[in-house]
Amino acid sequence: MYLKSDNIIVGLLKNMIRKNTFYHSEGFKVFDNFFFVVELDVSGFEEELILNGIEDLSSNSKWYKINGANILSADITAVRLNCTVEKLKFHIIKQKLIEFRDLVLGEK
Repeated sequence: MYLKSDNIIVGLLKNMIRKNTFYHSEGFKVFDNFFFVVELDVSGFEEELILNGIEDLSSNSKWYKINGANILSADITAVRLNCTVEKLKFHIIKQKLIEFRDLVLGEK
């Protein structure tokens, strides 16, 4: 996911992590033992661009072994786009988001 630099969702997630400040409209929180739920502000971006980003990240599921459990997941799952309030919510595997964060914060 980190290498998909032309994806608008990846770019928004990177910016949120770099800012290291979570506004009431953006952020992530624990969903369950395996996933975080992420909320991004997508205001100002064309809907088609957002939809293409979602499609790219929600295809190609892979199996992950986490704490002895086998989890089938794409880069993002359970996607909800609310065009009225311009918010995007999705689930991401905890370990995947932690690795993504470490890569973003390690950029020079």
